[in-house]
Amino acid sequence: MRELRAFLPYVVRTALRARTRTILTVMGAALAMALFAFVRTVDQGVQDLARKAQEPVLVVFQDSRFCPLTSELPVRYSPAIRDVEGVEDVLPTLVFINSCRSNLDLVTLHGVEPGALRRVHDFDFLEGDFEAWRSRSDGALVGERLATRRKLHAGERVRLGEVDLHVSGIIKGKGAGIDNLAFVHLDQLALARKRLGSATQFLVKLVPGASQQAVARAIDDKFRADESRTDTKTMQAFVAGALGEIAEVVEFGRVVGYLAVLIVALVLANTVFISAQSRAAEMGVLETIGLTKARLAGLIAMEGIGLGLLGGILGAGSVLAFFAIRPTTLGVEGYGIDFRPSAEVALAALVASLAVGVVASLLPAIDAARRPLHQAVKAE
Repeated sequence: MRELRAFLPYVVRTALRARTRTILTVMGAALAMALFAFVRTVDQGVQDLARKAQEPVLVVFQDSRFCPLTSELPVRYSPAIRDVEGVEDVLPTLVFINSCRSNLDLVTLHGVEPGALRRVHDFDFLEGDFEAWRSRSDGALVGERLATRRKLHAGERVRLGEVDLHVSGIIKGKGAGIDNLAFVHLDQLALARKRLGSATQFLVKLVPGASQQAVARAIDDKFRADESRTDTKTMQAFVAGALGEIAEVVEFGRVVGYLAVLIVALVLANTVFISAQSRAAEMGVLETIGLTKARLAGLIAMEGIGLGLLGGILGAGSVLAFFAIRPTTLGVEGYGIDFRPSAEVALAALVASLAVGVVASLLPAIDAARRPLHQAVKAE
């Protein structure tokens, strides 16, 4: 190993001899690994949102509706839901989003009753405080990601969803989508949207140990003959339904990312093989002066692994740096999929780059190791 490290400058000079070929190979590897890192980042965003949805909360939505903008339930349902066995608390929520379609400028407002907010949602304050919001009818508690995208701070005024608001606090939540929305007073949003007495959904917190399916059935049975029928699901199922199409696209993108890695492995293998063939005589000279077949194979492997790692670092690093500099969130039916740079994605890209380098170098290294010395010398 020490001898191979001593040959590192030689490997670098070898790669730089054919600069155009080396640069094109590294660029190809970088593009493939950038695609791989992007897909893994999106995949991680979907998984994080699904993980945060695993909480003992039911979502009561209007039956046969697919978007928050189309669901309308009477606020008077709230006491009846609270009376259902197994229900601990209920939060009527009027939802406004700027678009139900997928978009990169998600604005979600949740109009809620201040008294029940903290009993249902779990969040911490980064700026401001709860009383500052509760005491102002035009106050808003803005999620961390939304505040970062809009560059908002406590004490500022902002216009969100055609509603003028005072930012009373910046919060970081533990539930699904909280970091990408703003909590406002239910009455204020109802007046602004001309939907007094209406709610989009009810968030139902359950008593520990209560059966989610039994409570959901009881709620839907209670309103089966009322003015608006309900469809009650667990938070996990509700989020999964909203993200169904995006999850399928991400699944397809995952396959494309792996195919890109495979293709760059083949391209890199071709580059390493051509480089080894063009230096057959040089390899013969090195073997003549005492370098073993195994060490010759190691030199070729070092070149392939180095090119693979360099391409992976450039490609994955550029994607993660972009998301670090420019926070990006994909909005789908009021839920935000955050594209966050993470050590997990960086490590996966690094391992994939290393694997590409090893696989690409395997056959050229074996070919060089099996080449008889007299054939290599004749190449001179």
